[in-house]
Amino acid sequence: MNKFPAIIITVLLSLGVTTACSLVLPWQIATAITAGDLALTNETGKSSSEHIVGEITGTNCQWIRLLQNEKVCMTNIEYESYLLAMDCEEYEWNFFGIPSCKNDKLIGKYIK
Repeated sequence: MNKFPAIIITVLLSLGVTTACSLVLPWQIATAITAGDLALTNETGKSSSEHIVGEITGTNCQWIRLLQNEKVCMTNIEYESYLLAMDCEEYEWNFFGIPSCKNDKLIGKYIK
């Protein structure tokens, strides 16, 4: 499955959120917050809002899962089941925290 459209949609939605912040905050502050959020996402795989909601709910939350028709917030057991259902030999995560099979190697399945 091509994940490129999902990434484009996420980036476009993020721009809308950043623009909304700049209506309330000066652009310098909104830009600094966005830069901090990008650095946090690069370091941890989650944005500040995902960390906050995850701490409040006690679950693993990622907004990108909305685009995959998955639950946004999952318990550790639900997240483990989510990963195991992918049936990968080895996993990797992209910048947005989306897991996939590393080198498209699946366990017990044929790839053409």
